[in-house]
Amino acid sequence: MPFRREGTALEKSELTSMVDIIFQLMIFFLVSMSVMPSVKSAPQVEGTLNLAPPKQGGTEVSHVIQLHLNRNKEIEYYVLQGNDDSAEFFQKIANKRTIVMTPLLKTLGERYGVYFNLASLQIFLHEIRDSDPKILIRADRKLPYGQIVEITNYIHSLGITKYAWVGGTFLDLNAEIRKGRRS
Repeated sequence: MPFRREGTALEKSELTSMVDIIFQLMIFFLVSMSVMPSVKSAPQVEGTLNLAPPKQGGTEVSHVIQLHLNRNKEIEYYVLQGNDDSAEFFQKIANKRTIVMTPLLKTLGERYGVYFNLASLQIFLHEIRDSDPKILIRADRKLPYGQIVEITNYIHSLGITKYAWVGGTFLDLNAEIRKGRRS
C-alpha cells in the first residue's frame, strides 16, 4: 500500500504528449537512417564557387602551375604547358634534387620561359582565360595556404572554372609534356 499523506492527492501527470514526442523522434531517426545510405556524398562548397567532382581518367591538363618555395622561403611560380620549352625544362629538372633545390632552378625557368613572379603570372592567366584552360595548381604542403587561395581566387575571378589543387613539389612531379603544342 503506497504511503499517502492525509489531505494531499497524488498528482497526475499527463504522459501522452511526452510519448508522442518520443515516438516522432523515433520515426524521424528511422526514416533518416534508411534514406542516408542511398544519398551519394558530394563535395559541398559554400558561396558561388561551383566545383565539379573529378572524373576518373581525365588527367590531361593544359597548364600546371607549380608553386615552389625556394631556399630563402620565397614563393616562385613555374607554369608548365604543352610546348617544347616546358618539355625541355621538365627534362632538365626531372629527378634532379641538385637543380631543384638551388637558385639554378630559377635561372633555368627564366631561360625556358616557365618562371613567373606573381604579377607576371596574373598577366599570363589573364591572357589564357579565353582558351578554356584546364589548370592544375601544385604546391608544397609547407607553403602557406593563403598563397594557394590567392592564386585560386584570381583564377576564379577571371572566369576560369577548370582547375584543381594537388600537393607536391617538382621532385615528385610525374608528368608527360606533349611537345608541339602552342598556347
